[in-house]
Amino acid sequence: MFDDIARLAALICDTPVAVIAFIDEQRVWFKASIGLESHEIPREGAFCAYAILQPDVLIVPDPLSDERFASSFLVKQIGIQFYAGIPLVIDDSHPLGTLAVMDRVAHLLTEEQRDSLRILARRMTRELELRRTGGAQSPHRQPHLAMPDQRSITILIVEDNDNLRNLLYRALEGNGFSVLPAADGAEALRLCEQHDGTIDLVVSDIVMPRLNGLELEKRIRAARPETKFLFITGFGDQFPESRERIKYGANILEKPFLPSELLRKVEETLNQGTAATGTDG
Repeated sequence: MFDDIARLAALICDTPVAVIAFIDEQRVWFKASIGLESHEIPREGAFCAYAILQPDVLIVPDPLSDERFASSFLVKQIGIQFYAGIPLVIDDSHPLGTLAVMDRVAHLLTEEQRDSLRILARRMTRELELRRTGGAQSPHRQPHLAMPDQRSITILIVEDNDNLRNLLYRALEGNGFSVLPAADGAEALRLCEQHDGTIDLVVSDIVMPRLNGLELEKRIRAARPETKFLFITGFGDQFPESRERIKYGANILEKPFLPSELLRKVEETLNQGTAATGTDG
C-alpha cells in the first residue's frame, strides 16, 4: 500500500522520486521510495526534519541556495534539486514523517498537485491510525462485502496513462480479480468483443483521447446493457454529463485515491443493481 501511495504521488506531481519517510532522533528511513535506492539517511539537514514542522506543504525550489539543505545527503550525494513534502500527522498532533516528491532538476507544482499531496497525506494518516487501532471501531473502515469467488469476476481497466493503468491492474489482480487492461477505448471495444459476455465490470477513466469513457459506456452497453461501469476522473474533468451522473448517484471515483478505496468502490459497484451505475432511467 505504501509503495502504491508513493507511486501515485510521483505520477500526480510528475516527478521521478517520491518517498514516504518516517523520522526518529538520528535518522530518516523510507517506508516506501520510488526512484531512490537509499533506505535511510541521516536526520541532520534532511528535508523531512523541517517538513514535519510545517502545517502544510513545504516546497524547496532550490536547495543548493538554501543553507538548511545545501550540504544534506540527498542534495550532495543524490543530486536532488527540488523538494515538496507534507507532514503525516497522527491524531492531529503527532507528526511521524512526510509524504514527499523530489526531482534532480528544477521543478514546479501546480495548486492542483499540491491539493493532491494534501489529499494523499490525509488518507494515508487515516490508514495509519486504523492500523494502529486495529480498525475495529472505526466508522471509516468497512469490511469487504461478501461476494462470490472473486476469481470468477472479470474487470476491464481502460486507462491511457501507463503508470496508473499498471497500478490499477496490480491492485485488482492482487485481490483475486481477473483483469484485462486496455490503453484506450478502441482496445477496450476489441477486448469486449473477444470476451463476449464475460466482463462483469469496466473501470474506465472519463477523460481519454478519441473515445472518452462516457462514449465508451454507450458503445458497450448498446450490446451488453447489463455491464457495470466504475468511472475514475481527476480535477480536470469538465464533462457536464459526469456532473449529472454524480448528482444522481453514479459510480465515480475521484483521483487521487488509495488502492483500498478503489477496492471498496469496485465491490460496492459489483454489489449494486444496474440502476445504481448511472444508466438512463
